[in-house]
Amino acid sequence: MEAGQTVIVTLETVTPLFLGGAEPRPELRPPAFRGVLRYWLRATLGGVIGDSNLAGLHNLESAVFGSTDGGSPTQIRLHGNPLRESQEKILPHKEGKQSVLRGALSSGQTFRLRMSQFRSDGETVWRAACAALNLALTFGGVGLRARRGFGTLRVVQSSDPTLVPLFPTSLAGWQQHIRQVTEGALLAARQLAGARAVNCVGLPGNEARYPCATRKGLIRLCDLQAASAMAAVTQFMQKVPKLQAFGGIRPRQASPLWVRPIQLDGRYGLLFAVLASQFPGADYSTVQRFLDEHFNGEDIRVRGWNA
Repeated sequence: MEAGQTVIVTLETVTPLFLGGAEPRPELRPPAFRGVLRYWLRATLGGVIGDSNLAGLHNLESAVFGSTDGGSPTQIRLHGNPLRESQEKILPHKEGKQSVLRGALSSGQTFRLRMSQFRSDGETVWRAACAALNLALTFGGVGLRARRGFGTLRVVQSSDPTLVPLFPTSLAGWQQHIRQVTEGALLAARQLAGARAVNCVGLPGNEARYPCATRKGLIRLCDLQAASAMAAVTQFMQKVPKLQAFGGIRPRQASPLWVRPIQLDGRYGLLFAVLASQFPGADYSTVQRFLDEHFNGEDIRVRGWNA
């Protein structure tokens, strides 16, 4: 493989992006994307090498995205006209004084993300980087409150759909897409581990030491028939309880439940993903009961990810 591998994707902002920059206004910057790509690469690697080999995890993550000891072979650049800004509710289900507004990049806009491997570090490194990008765009978002559906992006054009596929717009399409990106990510992680002589031990059975694929994980599609992406997000936020099992501020704990709106034949539903890790207050039976009661849908089981 020659140096200079590149994929360019056109992304649409599905929900507002709360992104901070050097100025007190929202700003689209590569570090926000590199952070979420690292997160989803670790999530995949944990399902392949287990959650105990932290040295191996550091080795593989550093090979793809660099570390304090060495630069990253993977480069991310963002292109396009400046995006429109707006004042958006952080808590869209609240009214009055609880309805706090914050500067955001508005939904319904497009920009281009260019990811390149500027030196030849091997095909396995490049494939792992592309797999992390696919997972981040499929399951997550970028910026503040990304786990609650904000910062959701949709792939509308790709220079190489075999590396980064376009997003579907139907339930059957999402079922296929989820399997494609998760199975592809697991294969890329196993190949990366093999190339770097890191032992693959398989999927953790219970809560892991850090958020990653485990048998307690969950992927669920729920067709809400909501009129808009934000209507779907608001419906979720109206129902989610204030329990430590879903994360919180005091003490500060990120939610293990990722939520993002998905387009389904002109209407909108929700895609849920749970990465079961150990943290004070973790209670995955409570998360499961909540989803079963309010957002019952189709669970997707992927061998090596949650099965």
